[in-house]
Amino acid sequence: MSNISRRFAMLLVGAAGLAALAAPVLAQDAKFYSGAPRTYLYNPDTDVCFKDTSQYKKEGPYTIGFSNAGLGDSWRVVMLHSMEASAAKHKDQIKKLIITDAGHDDAKQVADIQDLISRGVDLLIVSANTQQALDPAVSQAMAAGIPVVMVDRRVASDNFVTFVTASDAMMGRLFAQWIVEKLGGKGNVIMLAGQAGSSPSENREKPAREVFAQYPGIKVLETVYSDWSPVKGKQVMQAMIAKYGKQINAVWSAHGLQTPGSIEAFIEAGYKDGEIPPHTTADVNGPLQMAIEHKVPMLEVGYPPAMGGISVDVALQVLAGAPVPCIYTINSQIAVSEGDNTPSIETPLRLTDLVVPKGAPDMLITGGMGPDYDPKTFKVDYPQ
Repeated sequence: MSNISRRFAMLLVGAAGLAALAAPVLAQDAKFYSGAPRTYLYNPDTDVCFKDTSQYKKEGPYTIGFSNAGLGDSWRVVMLHSMEASAAKHKDQIKKLIITDAGHDDAKQVADIQDLISRGVDLLIVSANTQQALDPAVSQAMAAGIPVVMVDRRVASDNFVTFVTASDAMMGRLFAQWIVEKLGGKGNVIMLAGQAGSSPSENREKPAREVFAQYPGIKVLETVYSDWSPVKGKQVMQAMIAKYGKQINAVWSAHGLQTPGSIEAFIEAGYKDGEIPPHTTADVNGPLQMAIEHKVPMLEVGYPPAMGGISVDVALQVLAGAPVPCIYTINSQIAVSEGDNTPSIETPLRLTDLVVPKGAPDMLITGGMGPDYDPKTFKVDYPQ
């Protein structure tokens, strides 16, 4: 078998495992996508970047450090729990998982990484608060011979071993293309982004703008930032509605965390059911509940917090000296509200297939933690 063939086979095996981790229950239904990541299969490149990790191979059990940007929203809580659950499953290989929380403060996260380096961790998992500010600290770890696995949020350079993520670029493009087609190529859009400077938001915004720019009839009125918060999302959308009113034809939202606040702003502004402009969303139960109740056209593209647990699995592959993809992409489920497929976004999944009607609005429907999971009571005996 050639090197390329080996790599292809390894990626497909890894992809199948990732799909199972990301959506173990959903994959039982034929409507749910459970194959290799579409971003890999549709990649036009003839080869895929892999990293040789043989220099990091060592005997376990290992001490792994996790530098977390913060726990500022429900998505990040589930991601952390997913990581702890994975570490608990690998107690035979992991001696200690040291977790730090920077509280979304760049300076604190830099100090956290430096402390983890000084404690002699075998590998670092990092979810960077902002991609520019954390780049030097991640580079310092790599220079010290400590492999770094990025998860969810990367740094600006490629100075790490691998990045575990769902495709931000795919999300941004699909959100934008769906809006273009829902509006018939003509209309005004508010971009409701996440946190300024964070890689998930920026890596969704840029591809979306590239899509919108191809359609002269589409105008982005403004880009506003929600800090991934429904409260701030509501505040900034109230300001946009006060400024533009009925000129707003669609809301491109970078994630589902802020989408409920936007829909609430339209409801409180007097918009009736069926009048609220199309919205995009990801992962969160509440926006799906609201879209169904208030007849809001909506596109869901998942960004599963299950990637937290997968980052631990990938870390163990690195420490075993196995080649890993430079970008370790996991699956995203794609769903639309009834009747809102478009030529480019043709999916059998509906919001009604994903929503938990009586579930908590802040429930993460793509968490991969099983039907009995409750983030408020979750505890697991992981090595610490």
